[in-house]
Amino acid sequence: MSVREEWEAAVQALLVGASRSGTSAGELLDRVAVFGPAAFGASVPALVDEVALPVAAAVADVQAGEAARAVLSEILALDDQVLLTEWCGMARAAGVVAEHRELPALLGLGTAHPGLRQAVTAVLGARGRWLAGVRPGWSWAATEGAREVDLAAVMDLPVATRAAHLRRARLDDPAGVRAFLDTEYDRQPRAIDRQAVVGALEAGLSDADEPLLERALDDRAVGVHDEALRLVRHLPSSRLAERAADRLYRGLWRTADGFDVQSDELWADRAPEPDEARDLLRDGSESGIAGRIRGAAASVPPGHWTDRLGEDDAGAALVLERGPWAASLLRGVAQRLNLAVDARPWAVAATRSLTGMEQLEMLAGLPADLAARTVVEVSRQWNYDLLDHACSQLPGPWSAEATAALLTRYAGMRDPRWRAGRPPAVLLARGDAEVLGARWDTITGRWPEHTSELDTLRLRMRLRVAFTPNPTDREDTP
Repeated sequence: MSVREEWEAAVQALLVGASRSGTSAGELLDRVAVFGPAAFGASVPALVDEVALPVAAAVADVQAGEAARAVLSEILALDDQVLLTEWCGMARAAGVVAEHRELPALLGLGTAHPGLRQAVTAVLGARGRWLAGVRPGWSWAATEGAREVDLAAVMDLPVATRAAHLRRARLDDPAGVRAFLDTEYDRQPRAIDRQAVVGALEAGLSDADEPLLERALDDRAVGVHDEALRLVRHLPSSRLAERAADRLYRGLWRTADGFDVQSDELWADRAPEPDEARDLLRDGSESGIAGRIRGAAASVPPGHWTDRLGEDDAGAALVLERGPWAASLLRGVAQRLNLAVDARPWAVAATRSLTGMEQLEMLAGLPADLAARTVVEVSRQWNYDLLDHACSQLPGPWSAEATAALLTRYAGMRDPRWRAGRPPAVLLARGDAEVLGARWDTITGRWPEHTSELDTLRLRMRLRVAFTPNPTDREDTP
């Protein structure tokens, strides 16, 4: 009989009993013990002589220390992406990589959350890139370290991959890639491809890119034109800035209440001429008198106003803030704050002139530290919810100065009923850990409800300590 038939006979004997089946109890149990696993047990896997994966090469990467590895394990258990990004940044600054056993978890997070890939890639090391080649879903990390870009095939890549490769190539060879992009712009029949060509100039943008951007301003496709205009406005000096300055001189005059539109001039209820329309966004945001003024203001550096008024940045911002077109002018100036000698008064004036979502959107577009200092300055009359929403727009970690100021501002406000006694989550997650740790008594005294946010702060403090060299190490360092 087969094994299956032997097992079925043993089951029948169990049902009627050993004596009626003409056997003993011990013999019956032996048969059950033998034929049961033989009939239903898993088969023994066959021996394979070949190695399933190639052996990883020896690596010279320095792994993070024990304390930092322990913090990373807790961060992964919490699934806190902000803390993970902070850990990766500190590890990269320290020149170390993640422990090998954490690499699968990091690769999995990077696969599920593309926004984490840049941070995760920095701590994978050679072993992580080797491991990324094992699974197709991790291939983004396997190729991340490759710097060479094949320009001949780059335009055939998917849109997102193509943009990343072009930007990387631009950083390696700005002049050579500019020549390639100049040729490709004329060759591409599709607007989306021409827009990708223009957008690639953003990496390493310089005055040498202006000729191609000026050509793209004549493109009939809205996306291509607006992308070129956005980039050319970032150039310190350009023909666009000269044209916009001329329009501002012609179109605005200074009154006792600030700048106002000149009568019988280009902004006196007339439709824009073709040359002016060429220098305005076509997405609809710069239509009408207010939009045209904002477009012109966005095309000149803040130095235009300081020179015209003979004032410093603070004085010029005060003049623009008083005028009837303050919101339009200051929203335009806010796009060129990187060129201001002192950007703070411009940012504060622009934020005060706006309300609601426009105010928060402008803050979100500022550099992190400037945005934080601006929130401190303009939030004196805000309630808790508005301050908390504005702070949620600020990327972290914040500077020590901004953290101290925002902590003071939060502490001076009445908690909303839904948050009574609980510390602001965004403050503890993004504020400078050293400042928050030094003011631990203030935090726990002001907000006595010890919630998970305080656990996050403790973890951030441990993270900072884990990557801080010992005092003796600093003394021995030349």
